[in-house]
Amino acid sequence: MDRSGGSSAAFPWRGLCARGAALGLLLALAACGTHTLDVLSSCDQISPNFDCVTPGPSSSGYKPADDGRDFGYAVPASAPRDAVEVEYERQFVALLAANKRAHLIEANGLETKKIYNEVFSNDLLGDYRAVSALTDQVAKPLPALPASAGRGDSVRHFYRPWRTSRNVLHVGKGSSLANAKTYYFSGLQALETLIDVDPIDDTPGTLTGSCDGPLVVRGGGTERRYGAGETLTVAFGGGRKGTELEPDVSLERCDFTYRTDAGTYTAPLAVVREETADPALAAFDSRIEVCREPPLAGLSDLEKVFWRSRWLSQTCDMPVGKPTLLDDERAGFNAKVKALTGRPLPDAAFDQANPEWPLDFSNAPRASLIYVSYLDIKADFSGRVMERMLRWHAARGTKIRVILTDFLALEKDKALLHKLVADYPNVHLQQFAWTPPAGARTDMHLYTLWRTHHVKMLGVLSPDAGRSTAIIGGRNIHDGFLFDAPVDLSGYEGLYQHEVGGSGGLHYYSNYNDFEMAYHDDATVRRMMAHLSTLWHRDTDTSVTRHYSVTVKGHAGPVTGRMRHFISVPYSDERALERQYVELIKAARSKIEFVNPYLNLTPKIAEAIEEALKRGVKVTVIGRINLKGDLGGTFLTELNEEFVKKYADRIAVYEYKVPNLLLHAKLLLIDGEFVSISSVNFNNRSFFHDSENGMIALDRGLYRKIKAVFESYKAKSVRLTPDVEIPWIYRMIFSSPLIREAI
Repeated sequence: MDRSGGSSAAFPWRGLCARGAALGLLLALAACGTHTLDVLSSCDQISPNFDCVTPGPSSSGYKPADDGRDFGYAVPASAPRDAVEVEYERQFVALLAANKRAHLIEANGLETKKIYNEVFSNDLLGDYRAVSALTDQVAKPLPALPASAGRGDSVRHFYRPWRTSRNVLHVGKGSSLANAKTYYFSGLQALETLIDVDPIDDTPGTLTGSCDGPLVVRGGGTERRYGAGETLTVAFGGGRKGTELEPDVSLERCDFTYRTDAGTYTAPLAVVREETADPALAAFDSRIEVCREPPLAGLSDLEKVFWRSRWLSQTCDMPVGKPTLLDDERAGFNAKVKALTGRPLPDAAFDQANPEWPLDFSNAPRASLIYVSYLDIKADFSGRVMERMLRWHAARGTKIRVILTDFLALEKDKALLHKLVADYPNVHLQQFAWTPPAGARTDMHLYTLWRTHHVKMLGVLSPDAGRSTAIIGGRNIHDGFLFDAPVDLSGYEGLYQHEVGGSGGLHYYSNYNDFEMAYHDDATVRRMMAHLSTLWHRDTDTSVTRHYSVTVKGHAGPVTGRMRHFISVPYSDERALERQYVELIKAARSKIEFVNPYLNLTPKIAEAIEEALKRGVKVTVIGRINLKGDLGGTFLTELNEEFVKKYADRIAVYEYKVPNLLLHAKLLLIDGEFVSISSVNFNNRSFFHDSENGMIALDRGLYRKIKAVFESYKAKSVRLTPDVEIPWIYRMIFSSPLIREAI
């Protein structure tokens, strides 16, 4: 069944889904081929969004035409596609092809050396070889376009449909502060738009009303299509599972009444297509940056790595500016409080550990959009204060987007956030969960636990100058990143009472020393948050994410004093972050210094480190080798000790020795001029499985500031020797590549 909404205006890979058809428009876009793009002979083998229809402007029919005041720039008038847009699409198609090839391999048990005509059909072989030809481009260096390419503007927008957009409508009994509600669903760049209806307490209820376009309703094993204006009733909860709505591309609004079956609660609820109701936000979410690259011939190797066009999703260069360094835990949390309320919490609020401490919003910024993106958001002091601040902005109509890793969210964590999103449908929650493709080999199913959302950012976008904030780094919203010991929360209903060691499993508790940076420059914050929008608007079937920029030559400004923000989705971008780290290590001339808690190098990074040591590069590592108390701490401790045993005679390895405090910062410094502050761990997971983000910069002034932080950690550390023994059972476990990739 074609569940694309029937659009004929899609990004070009929607196909006939017929046996024997070849993979076409992918080839046509990339190499002006004559084939037509299609999926395999069976559509359920590949996500349906990787096929093709005739290109057009937008599946939802809207036109971006807004002054964009809340989002900091004017939406440009439409213009013919030029070389920049064509190159951007060529790159995007190659990344999509790489993902498609991976699915072909996973769903069909293919390995390159085992593809024989007598075993596999010609159709399958043709599809595999065609997609491989495009995927091979991703393994090659990415060239910059000539300086003359394009129209000269630095921002473009990408509206063409290519993905599945799965939205979640959390319904609940609501808040006295918000009775009449509007829920915005996104069909931006979508071939297929779905809305899951999720009652937060499983209370049985109904939505009754009508829509201005066709709507398919699924649930309980049934499916029914309603026409525009037709009265419909959607039942959910009470054990009814899987209630799903699929709006037609022409549907812009539904007006419902939400009722509980018991009749104890009734409220109006409008369900509105976001990109038609808010074209300025749609333009913000669809942004492409056009980067200018300087002539590489005159640059140092390290400068080349920073400036080079690459497959990794990254912003163009930005001024380093004057970011706030957040080494202290209380300062780090207060930076988030100030970003949302305008004022920090007083020391008494922390000393008393009172999650209901009165919050002063008298100087709070007006906010157009808020992002809260973390691995973990816990129902403790930190999580409750964050939820209260978001609730205040939600009551004023701010659009808020929260994303975290699903399987790490425990019952109370979910209850805290689900109540918020049910009370305020302008707050959207994405609980990231990677799912393997149909037919994937058995070990691929383990990736559902290994692949997490590890991008960390609080972003507050304000229409008022100087009131925007973006905070990135290593912390989560968890009391372990704020207090030196568990605080007494036993008197607060719905919150966890943490204990050292926890209760085992995912309810672990450790205290962490970590590092973040806060940016307040309006343009920088906009660009970082628009970049995060590409992850928010990923394909929800595969987690494939649209890359953010395209590069042309012709940069004429300063080469240093610049920074870039990056987002890595390694299974979507062919491990581009690993390539960048290998290039950085190979470019080092004299010294590499890094702070990281997890030391499990990928083979390629380990090889680059070996080469650097042979060149005489001095390498220094600071970490907490003993990770007992962390999630999987005993296991990870042995892995860290393996690193010590292998390298401590050639690398200066220091263990952070502050009692009961795990050093969790992720810093990288090279040659006195390059720094990176990120969420990236030096383990296989960060480069193979987890989404990550961070900042890289070429700036000696910022280097000196981060170097001071590095030295403060070193002063609290002791240098280690390689005289450690790894028990045989761990040596055996670590010999498995599959296990090493998971940790």
